[in-house]
Formats: sequence, structure tokens, C-alpha cells
Amino acid sequence: MLNEIPAFDFQKALAPFQKLVELNVSKIEAAVEAQKAATQGLVELTEARVKAASEIKDADSFSAFVKEQAELAQSNASKMIEDSKVAAEEAKAYGEEVQKIITESIEEAKANLK
Repeated sequence: MLNEIPAFDFQKALAPFQKLVELNVSKIEAAVEAQKAATQGLVELTEARVKAASEIKDADSFSAFVKEQAELAQSNASKMIEDSKVAAEEAKAYGEEVQKIITESIEEAKANLK
């Protein structure tokens, strides 16, 4: 009776989970790197703006500083919009990859049951 039970390949059965883990790790690592780069960029921008503010000596330099700040605000708003579009595309691609892994594992499981 025990001889009738087919051998079970745990490594093969757990392969989809391993793929999901690897996918998640790569996405988390990419997100951490992106956050590090963004943080460094903000630090550098803040330092530059503090330096620019410290160089205000008169009404003209103040006016130039305010104009630069307005331009930076507009540029940052545009960048945030673009970044959110990229994030949405990446989230969609991630979901599609997860769905592909799940679909493949279901199809393989069905084939193995026959």
C-alpha cells in the first residue's frame, strides 16, 4: 500500500514559493536603493538651498532665491507625478509577475496530478 504513494518532490513543489521570495527580495532591494538615492538627493538639495539662503544679502538676491524656490517646487511636483506613474507601472508589472508564477505553478500541479 505504501508503495502506491507516489514520491513527493518537496523542492519542486516549493519552487513557486522560492520564485516569489526571490521576486519580493529583488523588489525590496530595489525600493531600498531608490529610497537611499532619493534621501541623498534631498540632503544635497537641502544643503544647496541652505547655502543659497545664507547668501541672500539684499532684495534682489532675495527675489532670485524666491524665484529659484518656486522653480524647484514646480520641478519637484512634476517629478513626483512622473515617479508615481513609474511606481504604478512597476506595481502592475510586479502583480503580473506574481500572477504568472502562480498560474505556472497551478498548471504544473494539474499536469502532475494526471
